[in-house]
Amino acid sequence: MKKKTKKKKQQQAFWFKLLLTILLILIVFLVWVAGEQKPVSKVSQTLASDSALNTGTEPDIAQIIEPLLDDTYVLTFEDELPDPVFKSSSDEQVIIHPTENRHVLSLVIDDVGYDLHALERLIALPYTITVSILPDAPHAKEAAMMAHQHGIQVMLHMPMQTSNPKYQQKMEKFYLHQNMDKQTFTTVFEQALAKVPYVTGVNNHMGSQLTSDPKSMQWLMALCKKHGLFFIDSRTSATSVAAKVAQQSGIFWNTRDVFLDHSVAPDALQHAWDSMLSCVKRKDSCIMLAHPHKETLNFLEKHAQGLSSQAFVSISKTLKQD
Repeated sequence: MKKKTKKKKQQQAFWFKLLLTILLILIVFLVWVAGEQKPVSKVSQTLASDSALNTGTEPDIAQIIEPLLDDTYVLTFEDELPDPVFKSSSDEQVIIHPTENRHVLSLVIDDVGYDLHALERLIALPYTITVSILPDAPHAKEAAMMAHQHGIQVMLHMPMQTSNPKYQQKMEKFYLHQNMDKQTFTTVFEQALAKVPYVTGVNNHMGSQLTSDPKSMQWLMALCKKHGLFFIDSRTSATSVAAKVAQQSGIFWNTRDVFLDHSVAPDALQHAWDSMLSCVKRKDSCIMLAHPHKETLNFLEKHAQGLSSQAFVSISKTLKQD
């Protein structure tokens, strides 16, 4: 009897050890599988989040793009900005349409090429706009084609070296910097240009450091001249020489006057808009830069009411060559 009990206990111990071994093997296997799975991409995480939280409201392009880019491109890049509203010390009057005697505004939307729905909303505005497209944006070509099909002027929003340490080492393939030799500088610019069809002009994305470098700006304006392009200085630095060098090179050029959405707070947007209206009264032409943020789009759609569409012109109608 004792032998049977002992044998039974040995069998129970055997099966217990076997079950425990199998359980441990299963746990190790599950841990291994979890470790082998690829992490969900930032794009997938963002899209999944958007789908799960979709409440029928428009997503903010900044919320969608910034997590995907790891700070490579900053949609509102005016952390370098000397002043959202630029006032010339000379207060000179730029004669654009002397025979028509009118004051006009050119609204340029930067950072286009990521959100095609935002572009559709911009196209639907009842006044003229110009779009400036980032060459490495995923929908750069499609955005340029959409804009061109609707009669909207297209610019290249050329990334350039910033003086902000946060972004100096985080630029993408298509950006210009001071360490380039002339051939590399030329190659990068022309590769970026090839990414965006229908381009008629260029303005800088970031660029607080590069636009302050006369040699780099001379190379850039020579390339603009070669390709028949004008240049708009976004003026992200108070020490920018881009407009001056563009003028000296003999190409068409101009400088932005107001950033609409340096801040997307309602009071800040309204203040910038009022500054734009004041600028248009004071000068023959003003250039206002903005971005396809949700708040900016909502603001522009709201302020489309009651405005004369004739006051808005494409960027080419504000250019200087002297």
